[in-house]
Amino acid sequence: MPAQSNDIHFPKGFLWGTATAAHQIEGGNTNNNWWLFEKKGKIKNNDSALIACDHWNRYKQDFDLLKKLNCNAYRMSIEWSRVFPQPGTLDKKALDHYVTMIDELLKRKVTPFVTLFHFTLPIWWCNEGGLLNRDRKHLQHFSQFCRVLATTFKGKVKYYNTINEPSIVMLGYLTDMFAPGEKNIAKAIKALGTVMLMHAIAYHTIKSVDPYAKVGIVHNVQIPMPYNPKSIMDNLLAKFVDYLFNGAIIRALQSGKLPFQIFSRHNELVNSNDFIGLNFYNFIRVSLKLKDLATSATDNPLCGTDKLCAGLGWEPYPEGFYLAIKRMHHAFPNLPMYITENGIGTDNDAWRQNVLIDHLKMMHKALQEGIDIKGYFYWSLIDNFEWAQGYMSRFGLVAVDFKTQKRTIKPSGKLYAQIAKANAISSSILKKFPQDIYRPIV
Repeated sequence: MPAQSNDIHFPKGFLWGTATAAHQIEGGNTNNNWWLFEKKGKIKNNDSALIACDHWNRYKQDFDLLKKLNCNAYRMSIEWSRVFPQPGTLDKKALDHYVTMIDELLKRKVTPFVTLFHFTLPIWWCNEGGLLNRDRKHLQHFSQFCRVLATTFKGKVKYYNTINEPSIVMLGYLTDMFAPGEKNIAKAIKALGTVMLMHAIAYHTIKSVDPYAKVGIVHNVQIPMPYNPKSIMDNLLAKFVDYLFNGAIIRALQSGKLPFQIFSRHNELVNSNDFIGLNFYNFIRVSLKLKDLATSATDNPLCGTDKLCAGLGWEPYPEGFYLAIKRMHHAFPNLPMYITENGIGTDNDAWRQNVLIDHLKMMHKALQEGIDIKGYFYWSLIDNFEWAQGYMSRFGLVAVDFKTQKRTIKPSGKLYAQIAKANAISSSILKKFPQDIYRPIV
């Protein structure tokens, strides 16, 4: 059947994938800082990732589901604390398990994207100072981890994501809802600088082992807006948050200058990306009058039952997705881009479908303007342990019954499978989901 003229087509060879993180799905990760954080009673309903989705044992089943979604790519993280449960002590059995997982993806003709740091850190490394310790010997442990993975996966893994969302790592030092749960802006800024250095370490370590590997950071673009547009303080705070969560990261990668540094320069950060990974979910409202400076599920008055807000208190903003793509392209015009995360946490799967289509339309708009986007990874493959929200917020294209571990593909998953198979959004799908762009309510 000839293609309809109003179908939305994506470039030949475009990657369609989903993304996950080890701690959120594997189960059994009790050697990292998030396990300690969970025991402090900070998680909704006192949930725990002790079992999570039992992916460590059920990965073949989950990879079969991945294929049913017609995905040709998959983004996963490697749990540092599994591979090195103690400093300098390699767990060969755990490493071999990850090799088997990679092999199973390749067997299914799925391209793996491996993330090296997705929020979790070994307890022993945190005991040595964690992200607040920039001693060379301390950071060398991370380099060792990267070197072992690059050596082991050489010839199997082509794409590496170094650091997932440096800006979100700061939340552990700005709010008590993210590990380690401190509230100290000076520590937050230092931690941000450290993860930027870790990005450079990962990039150069991997390239020294495998020059043909493609390595890039993953940045979560935030779009802060003043909670009260008429408030001078809220407007100033929005500008500060934009710099802290976006500008400082971009500046570090462009010039080698860490957040708020004036004179020192880290040349190893410059040209340390083969591509840019972009995550986008929502925009945020900021004010000194709000809990943790920004809106959340508990303090966002715009997230009543009649408002379009996800389970985390997030307001979807597809047009913001387009703006985020444009911003990162402007910052790094010569680098290809992968949308490494995009999704919505909700029990309303019909809404998930609508929001998915709206975001894909915005991505297609950017593609039409010549921006080199190589692939799209929906967050996430399966419902999972969503950090401080526990199991309350459901992002998956596949539902998980956490009591029985039964997996069921949602209608949104079937929709995604259609799009991925065709490499296009058909006219029939477009008719079913008419234009419905959500704009921030101010």
